[in-house]
Amino acid sequence: MFKALSDSIDFLLGLIMWPLAAAVIYYYPDIFSLFATTVSSFITNASPFYIAGAIFFLFFRFNLIPFIKFPSHWTKEGKASFAQRLDIWEHERAHWFFAILTFKFGARIEVFDEPNELGHLGYMSTPGHKYNWLIIIGPYFFPTFTFLLIPLTFIPYEPLYPFLQFLLGWSILFHIVQNIVDVKINWSPAQGSYSDLTTLVSSNMTWFSILRSRIFAIIMIPALNFVVFTYILMILERNF
Repeated sequence: MFKALSDSIDFLLGLIMWPLAAAVIYYYPDIFSLFATTVSSFITNASPFYIAGAIFFLFFRFNLIPFIKFPSHWTKEGKASFAQRLDIWEHERAHWFFAILTFKFGARIEVFDEPNELGHLGYMSTPGHKYNWLIIIGPYFFPTFTFLLIPLTFIPYEPLYPFLQFLLGWSILFHIVQNIVDVKINWSPAQGSYSDLTTLVSSNMTWFSILRSRIFAIIMIPALNFVVFTYILMILERNF
């Protein structure tokens, strides 16, 4: 039953892929205008704890505090650091979320200490290894940590708010920075490897399918981020 439903969703997503991209292009000015207005309103009224959380992330992510080093690089043993595994877990968990959302139950993720034969530190797999473009593009617009924190903002307990706002500021900037890193890595994968942004249209990896995948990514990733963060900021502004 779920397999048939999942296959039907994959078919529908494939069917609407390019019409949706065309609609996004048409409505881009409206999407961006609403996003810009929401950001402006949020910044005007935002608690300083959001800023503190974002600054905290920047200082530790880029080792700007000389006497405290954030473990963002390879360990001396040549293994992935805690920060790298956290980055990979967040990325793969977003893939997993959209796999479950499209009824691919049994999807699982793995994160490694060392790169596998393809140079990857982790992956998400589904039963039958079937994927749709929503699963593939998910990590590039879905801020996993932020979404895990948002339900807590509905708790009517004000002493919790500064701590939550700090974590939300951290998580939002985590997504933005990691998104830039992930796009850069996946835009041009190493020879013989594959990546999310070259397999959105097809896993065959012909030059034409790679070109179409990149065009779709250029259209959809910014727009989906604008839409998602418009609603996130609206929720945060209302709840706090």
